[in-house]
Amino acid sequence: MRLFKKKGPPPRLSVTVVTQDQADALKGLLANVESFAHEIVVVDGGSKDATEAVARAHPLVRYVRRPWDGHFGKQKNASFEHATGDWILHLDTDERVGEKLRERLPELMAARHDFYRVPMYWLAQEEPLVYVDTPKHYPCEVPRLFRNEPGFRYEETGHPVHVTFPKAIRRRMKKIKGAHIFHYVLAWLSREELRAKVARYEAAEPGSGETNAAYYLYWERPHQLKACRERPA
Repeated sequence: MRLFKKKGPPPRLSVTVVTQDQADALKGLLANVESFAHEIVVVDGGSKDATEAVARAHPLVRYVRRPWDGHFGKQKNASFEHATGDWILHLDTDERVGEKLRERLPELMAARHDFYRVPMYWLAQEEPLVYVDTPKHYPCEVPRLFRNEPGFRYEETGHPVHVTFPKAIRRRMKKIKGAHIFHYVLAWLSREELRAKVARYEAAEPGSGETNAAYYLYWERPHQLKACRERPA
C-alpha cells in the first residue's frame, strides 16, 4: 500500500502582459521575470515602436497581436487565453516582481489557495527606492497571481479602464503580505505626463477622474514617502 502521494512536477508559471509602444519598459520586464517564468505571453495592441521585435527576440515569449479596442479587461483576458502554464502572474510593463515575491512563488503555487492579491509599491523614485504611503497607495493589494482556470477572467462589460473580476471570484482571493510588486509609473512619468494620463482615463471612463487623480497626482494630497523593505528581483 502506498503511504505517500508521489510528488509531481512543480507548477508551470505563465507571466502575461499587455502592452503597446512600450519597447524599453517591456525589455526590463522580460529581464525581471525570465529567471522564474516558464513562458511570457505578450499581447500587443498595435505597437509602432520596437515592441514586437523586443518580444519576438526573447526565447520565452509567446507574442500575440490583438488590436487595442479600448477595454483593458478584454485585452488582459486575451493574454490569459494564450497562457499554457498551470498558474498565471499578470503584470503591466511598468511593473516588476520583488525579490521576496520571486522567492515565495513556489510556496504560493503549492498552497491550497488558487488566487492571490499581492501588495504593491507605488514608487515615487528609484534611487533610493521610495514608495508613496497613503490609504489608497499602500498596501494596494492587486489580484495578479492565480491558477490558470477558464473562470478567472475580468468582466468585459461596464468599466473599460478600472476593470474588475466578478464578485464571486473576488471573494476567493487571498491577500499575501511581505512580498511585493513594484509599480514604476509615478517614478518614470513627469507630472505633466501623469496629468495627461488622468485626463485620458477620464475620457475613456467618465466619472473616474477623482479616483485617477488620487492615485496618479499623489503630491496634491496628504501623503508620506517611505523606504521600500525589499528590492526588485
